[in-house]
Amino acid sequence: MASGVGSTTVATVGTGTRSVVSPSDLTLSWMFPQPSHPPVGLHWAEAAERVIGREEDCSIHLTGNDVSRRHAVLRRDDTGLGVEVVDLGSRNGVQVNGQRVSAATLRQGDVVRLGGWLGVVTDATGAWTEIAPGLFGGATLQSALAPLRCAASSDLPIILEGETGTGKEVVTRAVHTWSGRSGPLVAVNCAALPEALAEGELFGYRRGAFTGADKSSPGFFRSAEGGTLLLDEVTDLPLALQAKLLRVLEEHEVQPLGEPRPIPIDVRVVVAGQQSLTEAARQGRFRPDLLARLDGVTAHLPPLRSRREDVPPLFSHFLGALAPGRAPAIEIDFVERLCLHDWPFNVRELLLLARRLMVLHGGESTWRASYLPERIGDPSAPRAVDAAMARPLPGPPVSAVKAGPMEPVELPALVAALRASVGNVARAAAMLGITRQRAYRLMEGKAVDLEALRNREPGPKEAGQ
Repeated sequence: MASGVGSTTVATVGTGTRSVVSPSDLTLSWMFPQPSHPPVGLHWAEAAERVIGREEDCSIHLTGNDVSRRHAVLRRDDTGLGVEVVDLGSRNGVQVNGQRVSAATLRQGDVVRLGGWLGVVTDATGAWTEIAPGLFGGATLQSALAPLRCAASSDLPIILEGETGTGKEVVTRAVHTWSGRSGPLVAVNCAALPEALAEGELFGYRRGAFTGADKSSPGFFRSAEGGTLLLDEVTDLPLALQAKLLRVLEEHEVQPLGEPRPIPIDVRVVVAGQQSLTEAARQGRFRPDLLARLDGVTAHLPPLRSRREDVPPLFSHFLGALAPGRAPAIEIDFVERLCLHDWPFNVRELLLLARRLMVLHGGESTWRASYLPERIGDPSAPRAVDAAMARPLPGPPVSAVKAGPMEPVELPALVAALRASVGNVARAAAMLGITRQRAYRLMEGKAVDLEALRNREPGPKEAGQ
């Protein structure tokens, strides 16, 4: 498969600052066309070279007419500290991160293409598998979740930190399954709780306890009796309510509004958020004593861009679930662009892409890269390598919004910001310079369909193109 791109010598092909990983820890894992092909460990004696090609005597044997007899070589770079891939004058060339190269030092996360073969350089190797019901991933995700598996059967509280779409609720479901607890799993989005009603929603209330309480409610804690309670975006709870939450965790009992006595509870608590709770405590938005009580086991869920080797198998899994027995064949250009994309909305974004393509191209036998939105895997776009470098959504910077006198924010402005942020309430609120709670209050009783906004495909301007 000729690329038609002129050869360019590139000493290193990188995208931003990345941590240096020893070659002894790196592996080139194949994504296409044979993901089961043995991965290539990037560690050997300094003077040795490993030739990649179609000839049987090559150290790394790859099949297919789009691979030259002696296609490329892997060897120590000039520093002796890294490994570089060097094109041996192959017909279809070598690409690293979407760029044609004659030589490039390989780093963690690089996407490498040799003719018709595509691989990802990773520092974690292991079988891609179903880690828990509905939770899939390779070695990177399995390593991140290992402490949770060990702690699941205990009563230690758990903190999950991860970007939007990294699967915090799915991971909580896995912890609940591993725990063997007989009660239900109850998930609560704390940011969506109206501030005036949050205490009653969490801890319950008696009929007549306040205006509008026409019937009693057990609250989320008692609804999760014997099971697991996920408090997502817990930093959005008011500080006064955080103090009451601390008491519930300390005493293992809740005091429903209007009830004369507290009620004992047996609930495993998992809290989650996009931001570090330690940072939120440092900013004064989260009580340090509550953080100390919650800090049993903390897991940082890796973003999809830090486990690129999981992208193709996850996408294939989604296609198989959406269209059992009739998933299309996929070309290498398509897979390469999936691997190159930064996935700012993580697994949620990948799933939505699979759903969109199945609707638009489900009748096609083969999917090509041209079916993908332009923003997916554009080699000319900069790639983020950590959360701080993720592509920002459109709109004025938060600092610019807050700098001048604030105008009252009305619902139409909020809806416009929600469209621009693809239904992400936190980002929309930041764009308008208001709190997330204020945003939810504006939407109370209004016909704002957040799910529809989250599932719509943003246009080029909304996607930051």
